Amino acid sequence: MEVLDQTLIQTNERTVKYGGFWPRLGAMLIDGLILAPFTFGITYYNITSWKSPLLLVLLTLLTVAYKPFLEFTYGATLGKMSLKLKVVNLQYESATLGEILMRNIFHILPSLVTLYFTIDIYNDPEFADVTGFMQYSAFSQKFTSLQFISVGSGLLLIVDAIVLLADKYKRSLHDKIGQTCVIDQS
Repeated sequence: MEVLDQTLIQTNERTVKYGGFWPRLGAMLIDGLILAPFTFGITYYNITSWKSPLLLVLLTLLTVAYKPFLEFTYGATLGKMSLKLKVVNLQYESATLGEILMRNIFHILPSLVTLYFTIDIYNDPEFADVTGFMQYSAFSQKFTSLQFISVGSGLLLIVDAIVLLADKYKRSLHDKIGQTCVIDQS
């Protein structure tokens, strides 16, 4: 039996709900809360007591690998998982390692460049006298390269958020570079 105005063949068109700004921001905050006790604790003691460049490198590599590893392996970080968000490619399939790495390029490159310049701080003889976080903050001000990287990363984050807010598919600039999108699975 045919019903008027209804097609006989139903298309299997996928209905996709994209992860918007607020859920993605929430996921990012959750990831930050998960990583913060670990990273801030170790970083604090490394700056004030241990002063180990090797520990600095290891901690940086672990925090840089967090997002790409989880997004490639599980399709989401712990924050995204908790909010039922998933990173997929443009065919709504699991993203490849290359797509995930390109998607995270705004996080990976500034972190590695910052690491490179922060090693200079650890190698400075005056760094041995730094005993507190505020003292470290003041000491690091003389390394202007780090300030440029910080400002540049901040501006890039703002542009990334504006692109996300303006895009009808809720794709940020880093999603476009990685040929990915974030879908809401709830």
